[in-house]
Amino acid sequence: MKWALVVYFMTVSGWQSAETLGKDKLGWGSMVYETYQQCSSQARMFNTNRATMFKEDPEYGRRVKAKCERVEK
Repeated sequence: MKWALVVYFMTVSGWQSAETLGKDKLGWGSMVYETYQQCSSQARMFNTNRATMFKEDPEYGRRVKAKCERVEK
């Protein structure tokens, strides 16, 4: 079973995936990993480093998160 690292953005409607918002075309698309451990390690790294990734606007960094989801294909 494979796992996808999915990036979510907080919107007025709640948390929505990058794909739903069309941000996958801007480099925010899901990344697929062979194991949950690989995916969760990357998600942890992303979520821990959000403040430095968005240092120009730390508030924006709090409205972005990564989560692992099972790939059904």
